[in-house]
Amino acid sequence: MPDIPLTQIQPNRLNPRQFSPALIEDLARSIRQYGILEPIVVRPENSHYEVVVGERRFHAAQRAGLAAVPVIIRHYSDDEVVEIALVENAQRDDLSAVDKAKLCQQLRSRFPERYPNWDAIAGRIGVEPETVRAWLRTLDLPPQIQARIAPREGQRRVPEGKIDYQTALRVAEKIKDPERQVEIVERLVERKLPHRVANEIIRRAAAELSPSEGSIPPNGLRAPAPVLSFSHRNYRAILDGSKTQTTRRKLDPHVAAGCVVGAAVHRFADLRVEDIARKRLREIDDEDARREGASSLADFKAQWCRQYGGWDDNETVYLVRFSVARML
Repeated sequence: MPDIPLTQIQPNRLNPRQFSPALIEDLARSIRQYGILEPIVVRPENSHYEVVVGERRFHAAQRAGLAAVPVIIRHYSDDEVVEIALVENAQRDDLSAVDKAKLCQQLRSRFPERYPNWDAIAGRIGVEPETVRAWLRTLDLPPQIQARIAPREGQRRVPEGKIDYQTALRVAEKIKDPERQVEIVERLVERKLPHRVANEIIRRAAAELSPSEGSIPPNGLRAPAPVLSFSHRNYRAILDGSKTQTTRRKLDPHVAAGCVVGAAVHRFADLRVEDIARKRLREIDDEDARREGASSLADFKAQWCRQYGGWDDNETVYLVRFSVARML
């Protein structure tokens, strides 16, 4: 395995990939410490050599100040170089499912004899055929959702502002309106919710009432829903189902059992009122505290005192029990 001076090697002109400077620097730091652990694959091209596999290693070796690098010399045609580059890119873990789907399409359109179907491509890049088909379904998503799909789908943590492609496809499967798909994905991205909660949000969004249902005034305009205000610390508990009740000193007369109300401070959901009860504060029990999302009755009392400045056993309050009707 020869070492060739870096001055005799040029980047791949058929695959002008862009690399993050941070990734190049990370690899250069490793090369300075350990050297190049895997040779670069090159092909003879006129009076020099051209990189076929190992473009990032080539740039990192330059950054690390190496004079020469170990190489494997192969004789490839232009078509073979393109095919190798497409396959190598499709195997990368820093591309999104959308990017990989586009690469698979390129492979099949450019080399139809070698890749007559998606199963052949799956076998070539080492994944299950269903994985390739799932990647391809992302190309049917609205562009706004495609841009949100995260790379590195094998990672446990999805990067900020991104969504894993399986969840994006689940939204499209359950919700057919593209604008609503985008809306739900944006909400999921904004809140970074666990899969269990995200799945419940998708289910509820798919099952929400159609515009033709419910009460519509004679002028054809839906009357604005009454509102229950919540602090910012409540909205996650409401969304994940751990808070299903709110206790109020006063209540809007339009809030009644069976109606749908808006949840504020910022409007994040519509809530369906399941039941309204009246109790004295001394009658509130552990079950009420649990529905409030408190850890105990003592915790609920402490929250009440912080909000209202004190606790009066004889004060009569409203207990509103609700469920999430629609995510906004």
